[in-house]
Amino acid sequence: MSIASYVVAVLWWISAFWRLSSALWGDLRRRALWGVYVAFAAVWTLKTPAVDYGLDHSGINDLSSVVKHVIAIGGIYSLLSYVLAMYGSRDEFSDERYVRVSRAVSKIALKAAVAVVVLLVLLFTFAIDRSKPTEHFVTGHAGELGMTAYMSLVYLYMGGAAAVATYQWGSAVRRTTSTLMRAALGMMCTSMGLAVLYALIRTAYVIYATVVTPTTHIADLQESITEPLQTGLFLMLLLGLTVPATRALGDRIRAFSALIRLHPLWRDLALAVPGPVMLKPTHHRLGALSNTINLLRDVFRLDQPVKDRLARYVTEIRDVTAELQYYAPTDLFGRAKQYAQTHAAPTATAEETAAAAEAYWTSTALTHKTRGDSPRSTQAEFTSASGGDYDSEVPWLQQVAAHYRTAGPATRELVTDRETATA
Repeated sequence: MSIASYVVAVLWWISAFWRLSSALWGDLRRRALWGVYVAFAAVWTLKTPAVDYGLDHSGINDLSSVVKHVIAIGGIYSLLSYVLAMYGSRDEFSDERYVRVSRAVSKIALKAAVAVVVLLVLLFTFAIDRSKPTEHFVTGHAGELGMTAYMSLVYLYMGGAAAVATYQWGSAVRRTTSTLMRAALGMMCTSMGLAVLYALIRTAYVIYATVVTPTTHIADLQESITEPLQTGLFLMLLLGLTVPATRALGDRIRAFSALIRLHPLWRDLALAVPGPVMLKPTHHRLGALSNTINLLRDVFRLDQPVKDRLARYVTEIRDVTAELQYYAPTDLFGRAKQYAQTHAAPTATAEETAAAAEAYWTSTALTHKTRGDSPRSTQAEFTSASGGDYDSEVPWLQQVAAHYRTAGPATRELVTDRETATA
């Protein structure tokens, strides 16, 4: 158990630091989740033999127990707040049962947590005989009504909160259509079910220890059952909470990858037609490092979430494209498609050829704009082969951007003289 406590504590601390941005920039739900990570990381740190020994030899007997229990109540409240925020505690209009449960519990959750913490401190200070150090808090205070009241409060709050979380996550499993989320919610639901079982077993042992002084065999038996159960439920909870975060991390990586691929196309368009662009491209002049520094600054800037930045790139590329239609020759789109078909690789698909045509049109129209051609009064023909919605635009524009980087020969052949361009 000593090694397990260190391992679990480290895993929770790693998760807490990983989710630190939630505490700094997240909403109420994400901050509550971060509070769960920090509180449970602290609880498991207090359960490690080194820290437990240090606190219990600080001059206050059983200090590690009360500190651990108070922090655990805070962590359980944070978990409950996260669950309630997820499932409609602030929704005043829905009449779904899980929303009604969230609203009802949210009204008493904080008050109950504060009341339990205050009562635990009072009972620990005045109702428990701590004249001698104990190896195990419950067994060491067997027969004391103060201990019974103290631990009953801990397990009552734990079991009640876990029961609510079990219901909400179990209900969500039935509603979700995502296989990944169903697995994550199933693990979280199971962990809370184990927490209810843990609270019931420990409550039964507390009552038993109040009535009968437990033998060493009985004390060791319940420890051998409840400690692995507790370790398992915390690991399962951590894994369940981590699955959505892992998916979010994957989404962020894909978004950054898309930004990097779109950046050359977006940057050229944004510099040529800055009007529709919200945040102008970085323009540092640092010699050979200029392109790399500018790309990193634009892609990894901290003033906008990565998904919002990607959506902005897509929108601004399309807005600038619309502007370029006033500078492109009227027949450019047809000639770009013909060029793409003529110069396509034998294995190229129709989609790849269409993306190349769009890239050649964009590069050529941009050349007409940057060389100073006068705009026409009407837009030239241009129709993207993308699906039009955001989900299809992102992968499509990445294909266009890839062809744009090698569009030089096509642009030189497709650019017309000024008289033809303005005719």
